[in-house]
Amino acid sequence: MRTSGLLCRATPDCETAFAVTHSDSMEALRDAARRRDEHELKVHGYTHVVRPVEGATPFQQPAVRRPRGRREDLTAV
Repeated sequence: MRTSGLLCRATPDCETAFAVTHSDSMEALRDAARRRDEHELKVHGYTHVVRPVEGATPFQQPAVRRPRGRREDLTAV
């Protein structure tokens, strides 16, 4: 079973994970990502392709939840 860390993305059955040494360090995160990329290329011959993500449409936005209960009349008198 896989553990926490940056998991190998090459194949679903690869159990290799790369731990981030200091959780509050961006440099440690970059180092773990670099080690993962090297593993994927060397062991599996895999290079990850980053695909652009399209922006959300109005239909993909979360619905606004309104409180339940009686509605108050907000008109000024």
